[in-house]
Amino acid sequence: MSEHTSVRHPVAWLPYAAVSVALLGWACGPLFVNSIDASAQAIVLWRTWIAIPIMVGVAYATGGRIDGKLLKVAFPAGICFGLSFITSYQSFRTTSIAAATLIPSLQPALILVAAGLLFGERRTRREVGLAAVAFVGISVVVLTASAGTTTLEGNLYAVGNLLVFTAFFLLSKHLRNNDVHSWSLLAAVFVVTAVVVTPWAVLTGDDLGAIHGVDWVWLLGLVFLSGLMGHGLMTWVHRYLDVTVTSTLTLANPVLAVIGAWIVFDQTLNMVQIAGIVVTLVALGFLVRGQTRDVQRASEAAFGLDLLDEVTLEDP
Repeated sequence: MSEHTSVRHPVAWLPYAAVSVALLGWACGPLFVNSIDASAQAIVLWRTWIAIPIMVGVAYATGGRIDGKLLKVAFPAGICFGLSFITSYQSFRTTSIAAATLIPSLQPALILVAAGLLFGERRTRREVGLAAVAFVGISVVVLTASAGTTTLEGNLYAVGNLLVFTAFFLLSKHLRNNDVHSWSLLAAVFVVTAVVVTPWAVLTGDDLGAIHGVDWVWLLGLVFLSGLMGHGLMTWVHRYLDVTVTSTLTLANPVLAVIGAWIVFDQTLNMVQIAGIVVTLVALGFLVRGQTRDVQRASEAAFGLDLLDEVTLEDP
């Protein structure tokens, strides 16, 4: 896979803005889930099937399409995405929020190792250091929250979520590096996801019809904000940013979720958590700042070389 790499977007800051919006969409997910009075099976089933026609419609509206070839290449990513739905929702229901959030936050460490082998990406010591600082910050935020009940079963679900979502992240990056249309890819992924989650929900769920009233509003929020805005923009961004960078930036997701819970559900934030939030966001801010500067310098250098080539060709 290493022969296919990210390309520079002509507007250097735009992919980072898209990541920020995507993370805001993802941060809304836990808030919506906690607002729905139904099982994980019911939420995952309805969320997936409602999303499919919407994702397919967006794919065609943006110039893409869904066909058998795309479904075939997206099949592994869709399997991982579906398993991530199952394991993440189950972990939130069977272990403490601290464990269910912190374990998947190890994803940047896995991707830092895998990206060098798969995509030839290399990170500087400064970038690795900032990622480590951000992880320490999010660890402080999560571990100083209300403890809850930690179980081995739930922790194993969280580990499973870490592994399958990391695989999905890498697979979607690989497909985008090969210039697969982002919204078509996401639509195909959701089609495959339905094949994964539907048997699980039907066989293990006993309240699949328990979505009522305002629950539908929160469910549509999951579809449009966490799904269309969150996963949609992140899939698009994979073409323009190194996967190690996008993965590290996802450390902001638990921070945003904690802040959202504070605003919406009046969950308290202690001074240690506030300090951890500040440390995490500052570290990620420096990481993004350094990345955008590097991209800008590279763009200016390339522009200068283009001008030089034109001058050379025009000279007698």
